Amino acid sequence: MIGIENGSIFHLSTCNTSYIFHILPSGHAEHLYYGRKLRDAGSSLTAIREKRYIAPGMATYLSEEDDTLVLDDTLLEFSSEGKGDYRVPLVAISWGESGERTADFRFSGYRKNDGILMIGSGLPQAKDKAGDAETLELIFDDDLRQIELRLIYTVFPSLDAITRRSIITAKGNKPIIVRSLLSSQLDFRTDNMSVTTFSGTWAREFGKVRRPIKDGSIISESRRMASSAEANPGFILEAGDGTAYICNLIYSGPHRAVFSHTPYGLTHIAWGINPEMFSWPLKPGESFSSPEAVMVCSPDGLWSASERMHAFADSAIIRSVWSSRMRPLMLNTWEGAYYSLSEKRVLNMAEGAKEMGLEGIIVDDGWFGARRNDRTSIGDWHANTMKFPEGLFEVSESVHRMGLLFGLWFEPEGISGKSLLYKEHPDWIIGRNEEDNAKGRSEELLDLTRQDVREWLIDTLSSVIDRCRVDYIRWDLSRHYSDIFSHQGIDDYGTFCHRYILGLYQVIGSIGRRFPGLYIETSAAGGSRFDLGMLCYSASIWLSADSDPIERASMIANAVMLYPLSVIESSVAPSPNSLTHRITDRETRFNVAAFGVLSYSLDPSSLSRIEMAAFRQQIEFYKSYRILFQFGTFKVDEDGNRIIWSVASKDRSTILLLYLQKLLKPNTTAEKLYVSQAIPEYDYRIFSRSHLLTDHESSSYPQESECYIVPGDALKYAGVSLVEQVSGSGYCEGMRMLGDFSSRLYIIRRVED
Repeated sequence: MIGIENGSIFHLSTCNTSYIFHILPSGHAEHLYYGRKLRDAGSSLTAIREKRYIAPGMATYLSEEDDTLVLDDTLLEFSSEGKGDYRVPLVAISWGESGERTADFRFSGYRKNDGILMIGSGLPQAKDKAGDAETLELIFDDDLRQIELRLIYTVFPSLDAITRRSIITAKGNKPIIVRSLLSSQLDFRTDNMSVTTFSGTWAREFGKVRRPIKDGSIISESRRMASSAEANPGFILEAGDGTAYICNLIYSGPHRAVFSHTPYGLTHIAWGINPEMFSWPLKPGESFSSPEAVMVCSPDGLWSASERMHAFADSAIIRSVWSSRMRPLMLNTWEGAYYSLSEKRVLNMAEGAKEMGLEGIIVDDGWFGARRNDRTSIGDWHANTMKFPEGLFEVSESVHRMGLLFGLWFEPEGISGKSLLYKEHPDWIIGRNEEDNAKGRSEELLDLTRQDVREWLIDTLSSVIDRCRVDYIRWDLSRHYSDIFSHQGIDDYGTFCHRYILGLYQVIGSIGRRFPGLYIETSAAGGSRFDLGMLCYSASIWLSADSDPIERASMIANAVMLYPLSVIESSVAPSPNSLTHRITDRETRFNVAAFGVLSYSLDPSSLSRIEMAAFRQQIEFYKSYRILFQFGTFKVDEDGNRIIWSVASKDRSTILLLYLQKLLKPNTTAEKLYVSQAIPEYDYRIFSRSHLLTDHESSSYPQESECYIVPGDALKYAGVSLVEQVSGSGYCEGMRMLGDFSSRLYIIRRVED
């Protein structure tokens, strides 16, 4: 709820947290507190506000009347330029013919509203599914320049989340240039805070980087026309007292977050659209809104904050009818067939998928136009008649008669130079011409800032989805932008990227509204556009093109810090892996991919009898625990040579635990296994999941059988001593036979009286 005292003290409280600020006599909003919930902000004000008696040496103070108010040394709700605040600004403008950059925003009022405030800017916003949200608008005016700044706070009490947006309006008779308008700012008086960001590249997404915020600045940013694998929009702040803050951005374009520590001991965080990729002219009377930022906080540490962010995403972000449903198990044709598709092969793979127990098939790249490789036909969204002489309707009908979902891969934003679409509309690409443009995967990008392109794309995709009775689409993006130029005559670099993202949202949003039951999975050659903005339109996102379980394990563990398991797509693929050539056993491939939305990317017709039976057993097990794998409470307990994960039901009566060993060490001794999510007062039975072995495996070393009944406190604090591994000293019956890149999945269930 939002509490307001004396029109100047604002207490934004959720079920477990408080966010407090007040308005200074100068009209600036001073941040006071964000952390564990406090009872009464008003009675605490005198004690918790900062006292000022003298300005720091060589400081720029606001006025002679108050020479102790130095904005650069004040915790603020927003920073701007020109009045002595030298930190990264939330808002930066150019005004008048001289391009003056000074802005002097002072508080002029507020409005409080029930529910959320819809802006109508074309950007996605969090929704109020719980029905308890409240919104606060703070209004600040620069009277000299006739510019208004509004800070929009929406409180989601039951989700322990707060969102922020910024809106700027040119109210006078002169245009302005918005050089930067970030979404949110957090200021802390501390020199003991760290930040965790997530960076990487194609096939190496979600690398975790944890750094102390010391003197100077840390920048995490995307300079691409996507949120990118190089810098996910989400990040984690951890204070010295163990309090964790998780912040994110509901946006899929270029973004920037800056983490600074000033000489005065002030930690300053500001994030939003990347100002390097942005400028926006406003005519008199026009406004611009930033994307919505999200903040959650937990004094109980990272995984508690992560659980709150998951609840927020599940409830307030995902729009699809699939948001509260268990995700389907699909077979993808890519790593089983690549471009070698045909009607017969797809139907054979579908029959194999049904025999395995899967629930649908996605016909991946290669089904359309004259597609035989990655150099042609993107944009020609009609069936390749050499591969599908009768088109895709009959294939879809046959798949549906098997009781399976039918899915198709699209790359809607792409266009091949060798395509009928480019021949008809060479002016629809971004860039002057296909010959001179820089390339990515031998293709261009469609100019989604154009209305005619957007309308064509919506109608074309809708026609295929409707005509072929498509239940599931994978929406992919395989390259980033280059050669910014629009044949409409609008090539303003500063506005283009944002207008492109707005166009993308319009297209994918229209498809979702036309087909409300359609399952939309998004991808950008894997996880290069894994963000809350895309999750407003899709039910899940493909995590990475790298299906190697050892590589994928760290990606999943890191992604789950920011996003719920229910949106993370992972697959079981053939071994050796197509990218790393690493050989891993089929159980480890399953054990890792099971945490999230499980799929398979292989050709069932190539499997042996024992392999088919083993995969069928995996899928039966996953279905039994699907709600736990997709919606359970996830935690990482170890992340070294041993990787230990657990996922638990809300009441902790059932826990699944992954034990993954990267390398076998010789001459090892007994190991302990601790289950941190166990309830001390419960009793549990713990045992490993059984799996099928080949005849050779069964005769050489049968699977070990471990089963214990143990009190929850012993399970959590004393640990279970595991059976010894085979590590170079010979094999005795009952020992654990785990080699390099091997794993076990343990089932832990409460024993009822």
